[in-house]
Amino acid sequence: MSPQGPVYLRWRAGRPRPEEERFDTLDAALDAVEARWAALQHQAPQILDARRILMLSTAELMGMWEEADAAEGSA
Repeated sequence: MSPQGPVYLRWRAGRPRPEEERFDTLDAALDAVEARWAALQHQAPQILDARRILMLSTAELMGMWEEADAAEGSA
């Protein structure tokens, strides 16, 4: 998995087609997911590579934020 971009954040916002947003790097896409997690967590977010192949699934993103929340709680 390469952190180079572009990468795409895709989510389902209740429309027939998913929404998609382009980012130059994986870090930028993850920052956007983190900033909007409260809304995105219920909209099946995914991170895709430049060819639109899945890099991080909804379950993987949820796991990342659950781990971050657990680490903050134990600090």
